[in-house]
Amino acid sequence: MSSDAAARKRALDPTRSFIVQAPAGSGKTELLTQRYLRLLATVEHPEQILAITFTRKAAAEMRNRILLSIEAAAGPAPESAHKLATWELARAVRAADIERHWKLAEHPSRLRIQTIDALNSTLARRLPILAGTGSALEPAEDPWPLYETAARRLIERLGEDSSVAESLESLIVHLGNRTDLLAELLCELLAKRDQWLHQIVSAGTHDNLRGALEQTLQNVIKRHLTMLCGLMDDVRRREYWDLAVFAASNLRDATGVNEEKRLLLEACSNAHACPSAQSDTIDGWLALASVFLKRDGSPYQTVTKKSGFPTTHPREKERMLAALAELGQDEELIAQLGALRNLPRPTYSEEQWAILEALLAVLPVAVAELQIVFQSQGQADYIEAALRALQALGTSEEPTDLALAFDYRLQHLLVDEFQDTSFGQLDLLERLTAGWSEGDGRTLFCVGDPMQSIYRFRQAEVGLFLQLQREGLRNVRLEPLQLTSNFRSTRPIIEWVNRVFPGVLSPTDNPEQGAVRYSPSVAALPSTRGGVKVHPSFDKDELAEARQVVNLVRKSLAEDPDTTVAVLVTARTHVGMIASQLHAASIDFQAIEIEALLDRPVVQDLTALTRALLHLADRTSWLAVLRAPWCGLTLNDLHAIIGNNRASTVNELLARALASSDILTDDGRERATRVHSILQAALAQRGRLSLRDWVERTWNALGGPATLHRPQDLDDADAYLRRLDNIEIAGDLDDAARLEEQLDRLFARPRPENRARVEVMTIHKSKGLEYDVVILPALDRLLRGESRELMRWTRIPGHEGGIVFAPIKAAGADADPMYRWIELLERERSARERGRLLYVAATRAKRALHLLGRVRVKETEEGAELREPLNGSMLRLLWPEVRSHFESSVQTKPQQDLFASAPTPSLRVRRLPLQWQPPIADIAITAKPVNVSDLDAKIEFDWASQTARHIGTLVHRELDRLVRAGADRPSPAPNRARLCAELAELGVPPDRCEAAAERVIAAMSQTLADDRGRWLLGLSSPLSEAESELALTGVFDGEIVSGVIDRTFVDEHGVRWIVDFKTGSHEGGGLEQFLADEARRYRDQLQRYARLMKLFRPDQPVRAALYFPLMKQWREVRVD
Repeated sequence: MSSDAAARKRALDPTRSFIVQAPAGSGKTELLTQRYLRLLATVEHPEQILAITFTRKAAAEMRNRILLSIEAAAGPAPESAHKLATWELARAVRAADIERHWKLAEHPSRLRIQTIDALNSTLARRLPILAGTGSALEPAEDPWPLYETAARRLIERLGEDSSVAESLESLIVHLGNRTDLLAELLCELLAKRDQWLHQIVSAGTHDNLRGALEQTLQNVIKRHLTMLCGLMDDVRRREYWDLAVFAASNLRDATGVNEEKRLLLEACSNAHACPSAQSDTIDGWLALASVFLKRDGSPYQTVTKKSGFPTTHPREKERMLAALAELGQDEELIAQLGALRNLPRPTYSEEQWAILEALLAVLPVAVAELQIVFQSQGQADYIEAALRALQALGTSEEPTDLALAFDYRLQHLLVDEFQDTSFGQLDLLERLTAGWSEGDGRTLFCVGDPMQSIYRFRQAEVGLFLQLQREGLRNVRLEPLQLTSNFRSTRPIIEWVNRVFPGVLSPTDNPEQGAVRYSPSVAALPSTRGGVKVHPSFDKDELAEARQVVNLVRKSLAEDPDTTVAVLVTARTHVGMIASQLHAASIDFQAIEIEALLDRPVVQDLTALTRALLHLADRTSWLAVLRAPWCGLTLNDLHAIIGNNRASTVNELLARALASSDILTDDGRERATRVHSILQAALAQRGRLSLRDWVERTWNALGGPATLHRPQDLDDADAYLRRLDNIEIAGDLDDAARLEEQLDRLFARPRPENRARVEVMTIHKSKGLEYDVVILPALDRLLRGESRELMRWTRIPGHEGGIVFAPIKAAGADADPMYRWIELLERERSARERGRLLYVAATRAKRALHLLGRVRVKETEEGAELREPLNGSMLRLLWPEVRSHFESSVQTKPQQDLFASAPTPSLRVRRLPLQWQPPIADIAITAKPVNVSDLDAKIEFDWASQTARHIGTLVHRELDRLVRAGADRPSPAPNRARLCAELAELGVPPDRCEAAAERVIAAMSQTLADDRGRWLLGLSSPLSEAESELALTGVFDGEIVSGVIDRTFVDEHGVRWIVDFKTGSHEGGGLEQFLADEARRYRDQLQRYARLMKLFRPDQPVRAALYFPLMKQWREVRVD
């Protein structure tokens, strides 16, 4: 029995609401599944339960677990006590399914398990007028151009005679007349408008907005001063204050005291006004801190006349030294006194308020301009869907009909990954539960782990989890539960994490600072294999570190052929060298949204070619074309062509060089002649072809495909060319200079059949995953800091919380103290999150965790001296634990190696050989004119939409991947995000992708759970000559016939089977009649498939059938 069995059992009570803290590896998804199953058995309709997740992958995994559990409940009870609990819950659901005619196996979409984005889109579409959508808006793949258009429209209003124009003028003057900077900062704010829009709109209706905002500032100060008073009793505080007053009386008129400190000392003029917890005493506290602490925050060691304690007053000096000695032993008090200097002022200055008022006036207009852009473009971002969902629900006081309908139907709400909830998402939950009351039978179940809250860049606020643990959600009381068992990692990993992370994370919870204390786990697995290994290095040599990663990967794979390995990095920029070394070592790996498409050489070459064709004056691109592998001119030849001529284009200079006999080398001349003729022919075709065809034909003629070295390179080239299709305008680009920007968010995807055991990804992407071996390289690197924003804001959790706004400082002015306070607060929250990010990375490991990092070494007379890692790096967080490993390593490493400079990697130029020729075309076949027939076009799809056909295509592709993977029991839960991306590429509208992906996953699950389906895939008996999506073309009866067979193979009896998958479903009665009708409908198509196959295998017997995976039905169709 697990250490938290009582909590897990308690969590299944269907009458109570809970918030569950579930650390890494604690079986959170299984608990959610069990809770969902328990609730299903109590409701009249499955739709009365809503589960919200934050990723499509999590939603798919949960849905699949529920469906598979219900299906498994038809079989015998498992022996495992853990599995038996799920089996019993699913058995009750199965009985309810039959009794209440739900037919969940046939209609899995009745299980309402959605991402938060999908729920927002659903709500916005249900009431488009209230939501303000009018017509449906498609999600924008890249919304930044929409933000730019809105910012440009807003700035164009400068010439108006309006208050908005006046506010814009004030902002532009404040930024030093930089309209470009204003536009850029406005875009950044629009991308985060869900965080501030509601507050700004509400502020516009406030009678005393300034007073309300300043009250929040004063509450923040009061909270800190209350903490200080708790660290100092009245006697101690009075003693410190008297000493500060004494020092001030001696320093107030002294020379050499800066103006800032002099103003603070003025606060000591009233000796009886001892600082308290009230915010108006902040200046007294600051004066006290300036007397006791140096500028770096450490306490003074001694005092002199310059400190305000002359020798003429030995008694006061003795008291001060005693107080400093006492203070030196109190690290917490020192830290809190030092933090006083970072607190905001309790009120806004007049200059601050004037700019803030201008911002509060301009930003709602910017949002209105953005909504106009959304409507005109027919696209919007996900934030807009979230905002309009809230609008469609109304308020708690005035709910809409949609909110009332949800309130009537919704009985139980489950929220996964609650630690990643934002304020806007919390607003949504509050509105969904606004009509709930204690004891009405409705429940809220929130699960998460605050130690894994790592999505601040998506506005996740870990303080909300801590707040709900203490206070609940408005009128819904939540009982907190804690899980402790870890079912993922071996004992050595868990013991290491339990030992190290109390020091990495905060000792206490602090919602305002985003601080979370560590909660230890208990190993549920008996294994003592593996552990944590530290790999110190002292050279700044990325290549050496990448090779070390490759060696660790190779060793791990050699030890166990079934091992899974993950290389986790903090940023995509850290992975380039590692990926190249894995390629060089011929290690198959999968990069999850980490290898940017623009980083692939083939795409860089294609981008240069595109820009060169579009703009003859783009010298950089033309030089890149001549340097690319299809030409491969040397740097000397390139310099000979260009010289110092800046007036002519590279194309003109190349023609002159070829006309001269002594400019280029013989090799360079031969290469340049071939490429120049191809480029001239291409330029003559400008405007006659689509941009994609123009670039692709030129690339083929240059020999681009012949320069590729991996099959994935062709996929990358195809992805680039498809993107050109989407962004071209009449064979051109609106702005060729922004081509790279438009490609920046595209990532190279592995080939579908590449199911590698090694994965490379960011730590953020690894959330929710697990691997036998985890490698963490580059722990010494710094994470990216916060960028400058036009306005900073922060929301303070709690009853006395609120929102605080601070405008950016004026151009050329000193730092704004309020802006600086929020900036420091955000920096502190980022530092706290850095520790949680490290926790997520470490807890992905099941058996082995490898830590790689570098520190600098200083050469001294005594030998090598270690420098501590930089603040802001993960290695600094681990330094107390790993320092000894570095010290022992530096002592054993040869002295000359420690200070050797890193070797410069040699660069090898790759290019086509001079003798290269395009492949010769096949011998021409002379034939009489014939008609071309596409078998798929023969069927009238009156019942199936194009979306259904694309679903079928992807089901075939995914099943083919599983078969090629060769696993005995392939996983039925592919990556949902990837499915949605591939469905979109096939042409499925974005708003239908999620539902279509559900159908793909359901079809795969049903196929793998069906004996007939497993036979078709060769998982239950051996098959030969098996192919999926086999394309065949042949000629008979004077007609060219082509078609794609979903699945074909030869069974154990030597019979060739042709099987067509049908991913439709049938509701209602008459199933046999439906199947018979489908068999008649597709008989001619299958007959022609059989005839095509006979052309290739004339002596092989052929049989054909239709297979319906969603219904687990099979119908053989007779063919001649």
